[in-house]
Amino acid sequence: MIEQLRVLVVDDEPDLCEIVRRVLTRAGAEVLTASGLAGAERCLAEHPKGIDLAITDLKLNDGTGVQVAAAVRASSPDALIMYMSGLPYFDAAVIDLGEDASVIAKPFRATELVDTVQSALIRAGRVHPER
Repeated sequence: MIEQLRVLVVDDEPDLCEIVRRVLTRAGAEVLTASGLAGAERCLAEHPKGIDLAITDLKLNDGTGVQVAAAVRASSPDALIMYMSGLPYFDAAVIDLGEDASVIAKPFRATELVDTVQSALIRAGRVHPER
């Protein structure tokens, strides 16, 4: 289901970006990584083909995941957004992101990440569930 997706992963922790990149690349996605809001904006400018999915931390050193989502949607209006966070008030933050937000709490397992991405794609009608 993830094959052929172009994914942008944004987090201040380079190790986490690398782990997510490896997991999703193994699942068939093309994965770009960026550190923070400024890095995401640079990456979007350098890759005009667009983004299918952005996975961003809610809290970044130089901004927020909501700001990343706005930048992604400005260049790729149909992009799906998935937020991740290790913040203790994560559940309250989800409500503020809207009912259609895809979210994953850190830390997460590789299988949980892939399952969450697949669920977001199914919910958005981008793919059909495997039977």
